[in-house]
Amino acid sequence: MRKGDGLQMNGWDKEKISQLQLPDPNDTDPQPRLLLDGDGIHAGSCYTALMPDGWHDITLEVRMESTGPSFWYISTLEYRDICPVGLFVKV
Repeated sequence: MRKGDGLQMNGWDKEKISQLQLPDPNDTDPQPRLLLDGDGIHAGSCYTALMPDGWHDITLEVRMESTGPSFWYISTLEYRDICPVGLFVKV
C-alpha cells in the first residue's frame, strides 16, 4: 500500500490515549473521582473523547445529589446520555 492509499489513523501513533476508569475501590468518598492514568480527575475537566462517530470535546461534571461513580456525567449537551466511565480520551 502506498502512502495516502489507506485509512488515516488520526494521530493514534502521535497522541497518548487513556481510558476513564472507575475509582479505586478503597476510595470511600460518597462522590469518588474517576481515574485517568491512575490519577483522580476533577469536575469541570475537559477532554477529547472517542465517541461512536469520532473524536469530540467533552466536559465532565458531577451531580451533587447522587453518590458513587454514577454522579459523573458529560455536561456537553449532545453527549449527556453517555456514561463517561470507560471512554477513551486524549491526554
